[in-house]
Amino acid sequence: MRSFSFRLAALAILILVALAGCAGDKDPSTNNHSSSAVQPGSVSAAGAEVQPTEEPLAVRVNGQPITLAAFQRESARRAVGLDVQPATKEAFDAQVLQSMIDQMLINQAAAREGIVVSAAEIDAELTTQSDIAAGNNQTLDQIVAAEGYTMDEYRGVIHDMLLTQKLSQVVANVPPVTEQVHARHILVADEATARDLLAQLQQGADFAQLAMQYSLDGSTAPSGGDLDWVSRGDLLQPEVENAVFSLQPGQISPEPVKSSLGYHIIQVLERVQDRPLSQAALAEKKQQAFLTWLDGQRQAAVIERYVGVSGQ
Repeated sequence: MRSFSFRLAALAILILVALAGCAGDKDPSTNNHSSSAVQPGSVSAAGAEVQPTEEPLAVRVNGQPITLAAFQRESARRAVGLDVQPATKEAFDAQVLQSMIDQMLINQAAAREGIVVSAAEIDAELTTQSDIAAGNNQTLDQIVAAEGYTMDEYRGVIHDMLLTQKLSQVVANVPPVTEQVHARHILVADEATARDLLAQLQQGADFAQLAMQYSLDGSTAPSGGDLDWVSRGDLLQPEVENAVFSLQPGQISPEPVKSSLGYHIIQVLERVQDRPLSQAALAEKKQQAFLTWLDGQRQAAVIERYVGVSGQ
């Protein structure tokens, strides 16, 4: 049974884009198309005239405004229950503003794709959440109000959540089957040890026993170095992944494979050209594909910042 969490629904996009920011090691407050000095009524970097507005703005995203008041309300909501100290307030606000920018980029892309969310779909999600809240002796109205939203505002949150889900199915269309290799490895700290173990294997030593005895990879050593089935993009060390996909079943890497972790001895056990991805692996690949797509939208966007994010 689902457990009710308003914050999970409301902050889904914030969490998503935070992961994207970490993955790219980029400052989310800047990109090649950003400007912090553009004033309302000026001409945007895209050459289109920016229409003046009566409300102070926090940012424009491809010509569409996010008001300063909307940003400040959202920052205050998301700070509820969190210990946001003055020293971290600027970083917190930057993350909130970036999530709002990203949501606008998502909404703009959905509009280009003709993707919409109907009122009936929003009602259905609210009904589900109301049922879950009732199971916890609460009402959805109470929870939404406690988080600082009106019901109309929360309908907007649900709209954006459902729209993001629909768009992700289009832009993160990952095939459910792919080439996969079942491999195992032994990780050691130095080349001399790796070559010694490789010589033992060539003389008939048991790979699993050596992995359990010598491998520094605590997650795989107890299972004899088993990496399980891997597909392209699964392994964090590209040198190891390239070696895995260069070998045929039964083969052991002829030389130790150096990575940032140390030296690896790799053996391929099985190889299948079109093997179905596990549900978890497919979900992870779809998420990564969506984050990659979102990063591309950020880089291509015209983002005009009117204010900073430190108490303005």
